[in-house]
Amino acid sequence: MGGGGFKRVRILALIIAASAILAISASAYAAGSEEDIPATSIVQSSDESAPGSSRSPAPAYSDSSAGSPAVSPTTTAPAPRAKPATHHRHPTASVHEPEVEPAQARLKLVEDTWVYSAPSKSTKHIEHVTKDKYVVVTGSTHYYLQVKLKDGQTGYLDPSAVSLITPTDKVFLLTHDAAVLDKPNRWGKKLAEVHSQHNVHAVGLSLNYMRIRMKNGLEGFIPITALE
Repeated sequence: MGGGGFKRVRILALIIAASAILAISASAYAAGSEEDIPATSIVQSSDESAPGSSRSPAPAYSDSSAGSPAVSPTTTAPAPRAKPATHHRHPTASVHEPEVEPAQARLKLVEDTWVYSAPSKSTKHIEHVTKDKYVVVTGSTHYYLQVKLKDGQTGYLDPSAVSLITPTDKVFLLTHDAAVLDKPNRWGKKLAEVHSQHNVHAVGLSLNYMRIRMKNGLEGFIPITALE
């Protein structure tokens, strides 16, 4: 074999030897790498039902009552519903209407006076009426007369401002027992009593009452209905 052929054989042998060395090194490197990587392990679930679990189960948040469902610690209890505001209505003050005993008369004024909105001089003045005029009386209260004015308004005036008693001189037979009062309305003070089937001497007429004079000289008022 010539010198050139021997050289080629030597180079080829070196290439083969180098390839073998490289192959052995790669295998050793791969084996060593696999040993260095830790084996993959499966972490046991924290589920308390899993057998062999070494971890303690997470504490359950529950009500003190047995059997109540557990409440998650992140669950917020619903806020109590606010009660709707209660508005208290104050009762409307009722207008006090004076108690009136009905009557009907046309009386002459004996002095100037005011007609008031209610049976009190401290109330509103409705109209000023003058002496010698007439007013239409529609009723009587404890201390005042109720009148109806020309414009339709109802007012009250002092009985002393009118000619309240119309004189008369008659004898009547009583048909009913009656109390004799000191003034011609049902709030008058009782002075005496007269009885049916007796005669009474009437000396005046005032609204729905007769003014009588008794045998002892006492004068007072009885309802006209006691003479019917």
